[in-house]
Amino acid sequence: MQLQRFPDGSLAKRAKTFAGGRALSGDSSEPAQALWMKPPELPLDLGGSVDRPFNRMGVEFAGVPAITHLDAVAKRFPNNVAISDDTRQITYSDFLIRVLTLAQAIAAVAPEGRAVGLLLRHSIWHPIAMLACMAAGRPLVPLNPRDPDQRLAHIVANAQISVLIGQGDSSSTKWIDEDGLRWIDITHANELFDDAPSLEPVSVDAPALVLYTSGSTGQPKGVVNSQRSLLQRVQQYADACHIDATDVFMPLSGPTTIAGTREMLTALLTGARLHMADVEALGLRGVLRQIRSQQITITYIVPALLRAVITASETGDFESLRVVRIGGEKVLWTDVALVRKVVKPSCFIQISYSSTETTGTQWFLPDDCKESDFSIPPVGYLLPGMSFAVVDDNGVPVPTGEAGELIIKSMHVLLGYWENGQVLPALPDPDDSHCRIFPTGDLVTVDARGLMQMLGRKGRQLKINGRRVEPAELEVVVRRIPYVSDAVAIVTDSSELVIFASPGVEAKATFTADVRDVIRQTLPTALHPTRLHEIAELPRLAGGKIDVAKLKVLDTESRRGPAPPQPPGAGEVKQAEKIVAQVWTRILGTTDVASRWDEAGGDSLKLLRCVMELEELVGQELNMEAFTVDMSAADMIQIVAAGGRSQRQQAAGELLPHLVMLPGSIGYGPSLAAFGAQLSKTAHVIPIRYPDLTSALTGCGSVDHMATSALEQINAVHPRGDIRLIGYSLGGGVAFEVAARLIAEGRSVKFLGILDTNIGPRRSDYRETLSRTLQRVRSHRVTMYRMLCRAIAKCVARLHWEVKFCRILDARIWTRLAGTRFMLKLELEEILRMQEFGRWVASAKPRLPITGTLFLCNRRGSPAHLGWDSLFAKLEVIPIAGGHLDLVIDPHLTVNRPVIERAIKSSCS
Repeated sequence: MQLQRFPDGSLAKRAKTFAGGRALSGDSSEPAQALWMKPPELPLDLGGSVDRPFNRMGVEFAGVPAITHLDAVAKRFPNNVAISDDTRQITYSDFLIRVLTLAQAIAAVAPEGRAVGLLLRHSIWHPIAMLACMAAGRPLVPLNPRDPDQRLAHIVANAQISVLIGQGDSSSTKWIDEDGLRWIDITHANELFDDAPSLEPVSVDAPALVLYTSGSTGQPKGVVNSQRSLLQRVQQYADACHIDATDVFMPLSGPTTIAGTREMLTALLTGARLHMADVEALGLRGVLRQIRSQQITITYIVPALLRAVITASETGDFESLRVVRIGGEKVLWTDVALVRKVVKPSCFIQISYSSTETTGTQWFLPDDCKESDFSIPPVGYLLPGMSFAVVDDNGVPVPTGEAGELIIKSMHVLLGYWENGQVLPALPDPDDSHCRIFPTGDLVTVDARGLMQMLGRKGRQLKINGRRVEPAELEVVVRRIPYVSDAVAIVTDSSELVIFASPGVEAKATFTADVRDVIRQTLPTALHPTRLHEIAELPRLAGGKIDVAKLKVLDTESRRGPAPPQPPGAGEVKQAEKIVAQVWTRILGTTDVASRWDEAGGDSLKLLRCVMELEELVGQELNMEAFTVDMSAADMIQIVAAGGRSQRQQAAGELLPHLVMLPGSIGYGPSLAAFGAQLSKTAHVIPIRYPDLTSALTGCGSVDHMATSALEQINAVHPRGDIRLIGYSLGGGVAFEVAARLIAEGRSVKFLGILDTNIGPRRSDYRETLSRTLQRVRSHRVTMYRMLCRAIAKCVARLHWEVKFCRILDARIWTRLAGTRFMLKLELEEILRMQEFGRWVASAKPRLPITGTLFLCNRRGSPAHLGWDSLFAKLEVIPIAGGHLDLVIDPHLTVNRPVIERAIKSSCS
C-alpha cells in the first residue's frame, strides 16, 4: 500500500473539533506517528463480472452534473423504460422531460441555496424529484412520510425548508399548512408555471442532498453530500458490477437513505431500469413476486431483511439475479450461506461498507472464502479516491491488522451538516482545501492486503434494519415527558434498543403505555425501543455514572417471567389464539403474548416475517394493511380470526368493502384522488392507473387494454371476494368492461357505479363545447397556453401523426421547452384515450346480469339514461349536482359525496 504521512500533530489537533469535544491525547509537540494510507490499487471489478462487456465510466464521471448524464442516457435510450412501479412505467425520454419540467418549477419558487423538502412515498415520483432538485441546483431534503409529524415538522424548521414536493393535495397533512409551506404537487408541476425560468448550470461541489440521521444531541442531524460525492458512489458501483441498460434494479432500501439514493442514481444514470417496490406495503411474498415477475438482476438489501425474504422464498424466486449487494449492517456467515443456497452459481455476492457521510469498501465475496478464514465476512477493500487511517483512542495508528477507529480523508466525504439552512463545514484537510476529514466512529481491522473487517461502533450509535440511530435521541424525547423523572437508553449485546424510565410525581398507573404513545407519536420506528422498562431509580456506579451492566442484567431477567394465562376462546378465535401465540413467541423470543408488538420487541421487519408465517399456518394471504407495529396481541388474534382484516376496516360490524375507482381520460388526478380519500371511511379505495402514452403509440391503449391493466391491479390488491366498481367519464366504460370480465371469472360484482358517462347518441353541439371550454377557463382548470397545446394535439391525432410527432418531440431536448413537450404529450395522451373510448362506444357490448347505478348530472339534449338502460338487468338512476367537469369538486362534492356513499353502503346490506 502507498503511505503518506500526516502533517505533524494535525490529526490530534483537529479531531477534538470535529468529534464534538472527544480529544485525542498525546504530545503534539512531538512528531505525529500517524500515517495516512492509500487503498491498494486494485481493479473495482476484481472477482466480479470481468467478462461482461460494458462502457466503463471512469473517475471523470463524478465531475459532471447528474442532469448531463441523464440527458445523455435519454438520448441513447429514449424508448427504454427508465422506471416502473406496481402501476406504471416511464421511458427515459418522458422521464427526462418530467425531471426538467419539475426542475423549472423548483427554480421558480425555491430561492437559490434554500433546501427543498420531498414528502413522497416509495414510487416513481421520488427519483424524478431527486434529479429535478439536482438539475435546479437546490439541496434536497427527503422526508420519510411514515415518520411522525412532529419529527417531520422539526426537520423542516431546522432545514429552513419553504417548499415541499408531494403528490396530490397537502390538506391531509395539517402541519404543512400550519407552517405556511409552499406545496408543489409533482403530478401537476407542469401546470404551475407556463413561463418558468431556464435552468442555470450547477456545480457538482455544491450541497445537493441532505439526509437527516439520528443525532447524538437528541435531535436529527442533516448530513450534506455534494453531487460529486454521490456520483463517485455511482461510478464505483457501475464500474465494479459492469452495469448497463440490460439490468433491472430493485433496491430493497428506503429512498430516504444513502443506499437508496445510490441505487436509484446508479440505475438511472447507466440506462438500466429501476423498479420501485415498497417492502412494507408489499409484504415478503409481494417482494418475491416482484423479483420474479420483473426479472430483477441487481438488488441491494440489508441483512435483517435478507434473512426474512429468503426464509419466505421458494425455489426459483431469485433465478434472475446476477448481483446481490449486502450492506447497512454487520453481515454474518449465516447470511452468506443463505444467499449462496438460493441464487444461481453465477450470481455475485457483493459486500460493502459505507455510511451517509462517506463511501468505504466493497468486494465480491470469493466462492472459496469461508468462516475458517475469517470470523466474520470482510466488508471488502477500501475504495479509490481516499486516504485512511486506523487509530487508537489516542489518535495513534494501530499496527496492521489490529482494531482501531477508521478515519477517512477525501474530497468525496460529506460537505458538513445542515443547520438552520446552511452548511456547517466538515473538518478540513489543512494540506488540501478540496478534501475533508471524517472520523467514522467505526471500529475496524485492515490487513496487509487492505482487506477490511467491520467490528462495531465506537460509541453508542447502532443500525437497525439498515437505518442508523442514536440512543441519545430516544433518551431526550423520553426525558422531556413531564411525568418522567429520568431515563436512559442502552444497546444490548444483540443490538437491541432498550430504554429504562423512572416515573415522576404526575405519572399514572398506565405509565409505560403512556410513554410508548409519546415515543410512537414523536420518533421514527427505528428509534422505537425493543423493550421499555419502568424503574423506580436508575442504578449508578460510585462515580455517579449509570450502571449499564446492571441495566443489561435487569433487562435479561425481565424476559424470563412466566407466561400469563390465556383467556378461553371458541371457534376461529380460539384457533387464531394458538396460531398467533406460536408465531409471536417464536419471532420475538418471549412468552408474553399479551402486550403490543413493539412493546414486546417487534419492529416492521419482524412484523413482515410474522405475517408470512401466519399466512402459512392459516393457509391464505392476509391483508398487510391490517397489521401495524403498535398492534396488540388481541388485535392480531382478531385479524387472523377475521381472515386478515382489522376492526378499523369494519363499519357497524361489517368489513369495509373494496371499491375500485376508474378515472376519466386525464387519469387519476388530484380532484379524483381527493374524492377517493373522502370515500375511505366508506370503502377501501383502489385507484386504477391506465397504460401511458408509450403504450398507446404501440397499439396498447384501447379500452380493452385499459381493462386488462385494471384487472392486473385489482388482482394484485384484492384477488378474491366481492368487488365494487365506480368509473368517471371514460372510466365508466372501462368499469363496464372490467365488470364483464370479473363476472365471467366467477367474481361477484356487488356494485357498478357510473359517474355521468355518456355512451348514447351524440349531437355536434358547438354551444356545449364552447360552454365547457369557458367553464374550464373560469374555474382555472386550464390556461390559454394549455388550450393551444390541446389544439395542436387534436390536429396531430386527427392526421394520425402521433407517432411521428412524438419522435420529433424526443429527437431534440431543449431545456426551455421541456414543459411544453410534457404538456403536448399529456394532451395527446388524453385525446388518444378518448378516441379509443369512442371506438368502444361504437362496438357491441354484452348485457350484464347485475344492477347498474348511473349518477346523472343535469345534461341538456342528452338521452335520459345516457345509453346505459339496455346494458344491465336493472339500471338505477340517481341525480347529482353540478356538471360533468365539476361533479367531484366543491361545492358540488359536498352534495354528491353523501349520495354516492349511500349507494355504496346499500350494496353491502
